[in-house]
Amino acid sequence: MQDLQRIVIIGSSSSGKTTLGTLLSKKLSIEHKELDYFFWKPNWQESDLEEFRERVDIFTQKERWIVDGNFTQVRDLTWKRATSIIWLDFSLPIILKRFFIRAITRSLSGKVLWHGNVETFKNNLFSRNSLLIWILKTFYKNKKKFLTYKDSDEFSHLRFYHFKHPRELKDFLNLIDQRK
Repeated sequence: MQDLQRIVIIGSSSSGKTTLGTLLSKKLSIEHKELDYFFWKPNWQESDLEEFRERVDIFTQKERWIVDGNFTQVRDLTWKRATSIIWLDFSLPIILKRFFIRAITRSLSGKVLWHGNVETFKNNLFSRNSLLIWILKTFYKNKKKFLTYKDSDEFSHLRFYHFKHPRELKDFLNLIDQRK
């Protein structure tokens, strides 16, 4: 699995991108960062584009890395430098189930994310920019966009791992363990 040197993990919010990135980081001994880490500042303030791109650029110049996220603003940096894409293309019911578990768990635990930010019931469920609304707005658009990218000559250098069910991902992870 030589192509697992520079990995971009994509998929809907709540698909498990960060969980997978953390797991692969341990299994493959490769540093992992969420693109959200580079984008969000304290108090949910967005980085300006130049700063965001610079931080991602520095990280993805390394020989081995894993990032997760769908930010189009840095796709030229991440996808062009990557060796593989892992697409968690799970069904909307699976995503929504995971979202509600995540929303409840993170809201109750007060888990600190990047730069002191914390998810709350309000920002997950009840705000105008809630994560739930974001998932519903982007789910099918991203699916269509990722299919186009997967078939594009622009990204023909990449190995695409396309998982449509968590069971397929589990089999892939077991295969990595067997080859170690």
